Amino acid sequence: RHLQTPQDIYHITAGKIGRLLKLTCELFSKEGEKDFINIWKTFEKPKNWSHLPNPISHHDSFMMSDYLRLAMIMPFILYQFLNNLSIKNNEAKNIQERIEIRIDLVPKYIILCWIHIAKTMKIVFSNKFTSNEYIELQKCLKEELDILSKVCF
Repeated sequence: RHLQTPQDIYHITAGKIGRLLKLTCELFSKEGEKDFINIWKTFEKPKNWSHLPNPISHHDSFMMSDYLRLAMIMPFILYQFLNNLSIKNNEAKNIQERIEIRIDLVPKYIILCWIHIAKTMKIVFSNKFTSNEYIELQKCLKEELDILSKVCF
């Protein structure tokens, strides 16, 4: 498959969210998948949003705008169910070793990844940029890179 270089921040951000979604779903145990789907189905999304498909089974059919919307709500969804039983044991241990934390903190770090993505997105897509916003964006991107490199790789 030929990969093209994204041309703008919209494509780059949506692509990053898509990869994080795939990685997050791959961490789920069978119980975690079931819990995620239950929360997903009942999670109240804004009425003016188009229908978002099931992120586990249909994430390849997401449009860029779907990924951006998902990034806004994913921390809230994960917060409602994610615990150690929701994550495959070997995946939790890998993350625990990379970050050097207690294993019971792994779910919090996964949620924190999504929080950083949402915070960065908020700044990237703001209507105006001052020098302070550029500084804040730089800080968010650094924090995002730090947490994503520890949790996801």
